[in-house]
Amino acid sequence: MTDTYDMEYVKDEKGVSIVSYLFDDPEVVIPSEIDGIPVTRIAAEAFSGKKMKYIHLPRKLEVIEHHAFSECRNIQRLVFPQSLKSIGNYAFYNCWDLQTIHLPSRLRSIGFGAFMNCEKMTELIQDKEEGHEISIGSILNDLSQQIHVVIKHIYPDREPEVAKVIFTEYSYEIVSVVSICKREAEKPTGTGVQMRYCVGSQDIDYAKYDNMFNVIRRDDGFDTIITVVVERLMYPYALTSEAENRYREYIDEHAFEAAKKFLNEDEMDKMHFVVEMGVLGQEDIDSLIDDSISRDKTEYTAFLMDYRHRSFSMAEESFVL
Repeated sequence: MTDTYDMEYVKDEKGVSIVSYLFDDPEVVIPSEIDGIPVTRIAAEAFSGKKMKYIHLPRKLEVIEHHAFSECRNIQRLVFPQSLKSIGNYAFYNCWDLQTIHLPSRLRSIGFGAFMNCEKMTELIQDKEEGHEISIGSILNDLSQQIHVVIKHIYPDREPEVAKVIFTEYSYEIVSVVSICKREAEKPTGTGVQMRYCVGSQDIDYAKYDNMFNVIRRDDGFDTIITVVVERLMYPYALTSEAENRYREYIDEHAFEAAKKFLNEDEMDKMHFVVEMGVLGQEDIDSLIDDSISRDKTEYTAFLMDYRHRSFSMAEESFVL
């Protein structure tokens, strides 16, 4: 065993394995090569409990073993190299601040509880190549919070297609279990559970996902519903015309409320999309302009005033003529 780069490592015929990290810096760069040999493995518990906020993984990494980064509670974002093949059990367990992960297309396996208790995770990105399975199912099952999922469908001969969907949160209820002795158990409940059934080994079943809209509309709040609707329309991968019409009808009914929500929450792309659908009246736009001015949101104000001019001022001028 040798130490350099502030790390202990071992070499074998398969490459270099990082065995342990010796310090506790806020930013860690794991070298891609040591003595000209690629770093291909991070051993069990190698970084467990460390306080780094940023971690740069080696570009030829293939295996992350069990508990390798467990209890690293300050990491916020992870981008895995395309070479990665497996992530072990509890590899990122209790990484409380982890918000985003980006999974490569040829990742073959994710162990049990690999991202369990990553309670701040809000975005899960998965590269998808035809013929290769996706890996998000086990992660979604371990996490009960609402998560934005981005699937990047990658093709050899054309630009990628992006699907973006939301998996809503679920909770647990206590139920009685009938057995030799009566006992209680936790049962997951809510639309988030049903939505997770839409994830298969090869891709998300988008038709099944879209067919859940009436359930979401019945059981979830407006903020969740409108975000599901707008993101599905903005990224319409495998979206049928029937599902599109249902989503557009919902926006027609709630356009002003939606635009106001996205303005207040600084989601410019979504507000822009709703406004450009052309279903808001002049009074609605004027109200949004007043709101953006009062909040000192100059970018929003400029867009809304330009839209008002394009959509209403020109029409008024034509009417006068």
